[in-house]
Amino acid sequence: MLTFTFAGDESGDVSFNFEKGASRYFVMAVIATSEPQKLRQTLGDVRKSAGLPATYEFSFHALASAPLRQRIFSALQKADFEAWALVVDKTTLKEPFLSMRRLDFYLFFITELLQVIPEAQREQATLILDEFGGEPDLPLEFRRYMKRRNIPRHFNRVLTKRSKSEPLIQIADLMAGAVLRRDTHHDSEAFDMVQSKYRAVLEYHP
Repeated sequence: MLTFTFAGDESGDVSFNFEKGASRYFVMAVIATSEPQKLRQTLGDVRKSAGLPATYEFSFHALASAPLRQRIFSALQKADFEAWALVVDKTTLKEPFLSMRRLDFYLFFITELLQVIPEAQREQATLILDEFGGEPDLPLEFRRYMKRRNIPRHFNRVLTKRSKSEPLIQIADLMAGAVLRRDTHHDSEAFDMVQSKYRAVLEYHP
């Protein structure tokens, strides 16, 4: 049986303090690949061709260079993976979201998105999540949240890693960031380059 490795990351923030610069949108993205090492190497190849250090972390928010953004999304366009994204317009949310713990907010929307992914792909797969908010027990909290929402887990392993050390999380960040930029700045250049990779880009309706 073909087994997949998933990685998830978010773009935007979970704050509702819009007067102080909180993002209107929160975007969760998950990617999947059956060849994780090959996909990781895609970023390594871009670093090498761009003359970047091996430790360079790709983050959409930090991609100030348009040529580098073009280079990385061109490479992702050719890479073999799938993506799913969920867009949350925080201005439409009311209680209980407004008083949720940051971690619960994150867990609600990652589990909301995971339900869209076909069960057959999740079966015996590995899920790698970013260390959201430095939460040390994120895998345990995730499993509890899945159980609380009566969502079949399917995943064989759930891990957390620092995005700096896991290229798959960096790719999830780039895919989430492309959606956020499309909706926040009406700039869809990056999104359009990888649009064929998204199996679904959903809007959350409370």
